Amino acid sequence: MQLRDKVVVITGAGSGIGEACAHRFASQGAKVVVTDQNTEGVDRVCSAVDTVGLACDITAEDNVRAVAELARQTYGEIDIWFSNAGFTGTAQHGTIPDDELWELSWRLHVMSHVFAVREVLPSMLERGDGYLLQTASIVALALHPDKPAYSVSKKAALGFSEWLAATYRPKGIKVSCFCPGPMLTPMLLADGIPADHPMLQGAATPAQVADRLADAIAAERFLILDSTLGQDLLTAKATDYEQWITSMEQE
Repeated sequence: MQLRDKVVVITGAGSGIGEACAHRFASQGAKVVVTDQNTEGVDRVCSAVDTVGLACDITAEDNVRAVAELARQTYGEIDIWFSNAGFTGTAQHGTIPDDELWELSWRLHVMSHVFAVREVLPSMLERGDGYLLQTASIVALALHPDKPAYSVSKKAALGFSEWLAATYRPKGIKVSCFCPGPMLTPMLLADGIPADHPMLQGAATPAQVADRLADAIAAERFLILDSTLGQDLLTAKATDYEQWITSMEQE
């Protein structure tokens, strides 16, 4: 799908990859609508790309409906919904998170995607066209040893995307799941990783990843990776599951 003249909603667009994609997609002629819980971020991005947005919490279904209605009132029917918002939370270091973190992870990384699909899919099916793009994480292909709620909910996000693709691609709906690796975003930098850590040294900038995402949307690929690491993880897991689990074990 080409981005020119398409109506695109981007969640988590107040910073990081969401903000970079708002700029990149708009530069290609898309009509971008942004949302984030950070009011300042929404205002900044709206001003920069000359568009509209809504600061809200998309773990509430009513708020997802409100964002969709803003997009329709401003530009018309939604062509692409990019469910990008997420958070990693603090490291758990071998402990089981409390219910609050599990619930937030589930609602943000899975149910916000479900709410978006409920809202936009019917009109997409009527037109026989549309694009559902969800951000999971490279963690969905592996795991994060210190963040069980993040790992589990991101795997569930990938599973939902797989089901959407298998069910709706035959009906003309494009579906992609973006599984990024380390990226130089506020989320990663807030994790306290040393500046000289190899993870940071090899991480892409949001602008670089936004370019790759735009190309992947044009190609309509299901699994979108931003490095060879994701494919390597899939291969290692499929080749020797027992060894893969051993490699993930924590002392």
